[in-house]
Amino acid sequence: MAIATLELLERFGCEVGYPLDQTCCGQPMANSGCEADAAGAEALFVRNFSDSGFEYIVGPSGSCVHHIRDHFTAIEQTGDVMRVRARTFELVEFLHDVLGAR
Repeated sequence: MAIATLELLERFGCEVGYPLDQTCCGQPMANSGCEADAAGAEALFVRNFSDSGFEYIVGPSGSCVHHIRDHFTAIEQTGDVMRVRARTFELVEFLHDVLGAR
């Protein structure tokens, strides 16, 4: 799925980058009732995407994007966290709403 997402975004003229130490957004822990255990993954996600120069954060998984935007609460809600949450889009949503693909 990652290669297909990369190729699709590049086909639409996007310059794509990915932090090499990025792993998970923490959704699996939060979904299983271990929200506090998601804090490390959430904090890493914010570190990777807050100061990295990424204008948008695009994910092919709607459930991960939903977690980031609506349930990313195991960590303190700093300005960096709120900016990362606001810049995160699901792939099709990004293509349609941001790029205007029809």
